[in-house]
Amino acid sequence: MKNSKTLTAAIFIALLMNTTSSFAFPAISATANSDQELYTAIEQLVQFPAELTSRSESAHVYTTFKVNEEGWIEVEDVQGKKAFADYIKKQMELISVENPDLYGKTYRIKIKFDFQEK
Repeated sequence: MKNSKTLTAAIFIALLMNTTSSFAFPAISATANSDQELYTAIEQLVQFPAELTSRSESAHVYTTFKVNEEGWIEVEDVQGKKAFADYIKKQMELISVENPDLYGKTYRIKIKFDFQEK
């Protein structure tokens, strides 16, 4: 009976730690079968930064990134307004790509941030 309680407690702790780490590192998965689908997925996943709404401005950034061999995006360069560039770098590195045909490729895209008052 004591072993059962210990095992239950260990499983609970393991599940709790797994859930906590998932919230600490939220990955966004982009399912894309082509370059164009990858661009579309990125446009849909990257939203206007909430912390920049007080500026009431639109902007765009150019980003160069690579999809590494594990499917994660590695940002190589971001050009544009610093606050937007910093935001895009953080967001892009949370995106994983599922299609291995896109692994190892380097991309350069323009991402637009259109401010719209709510």
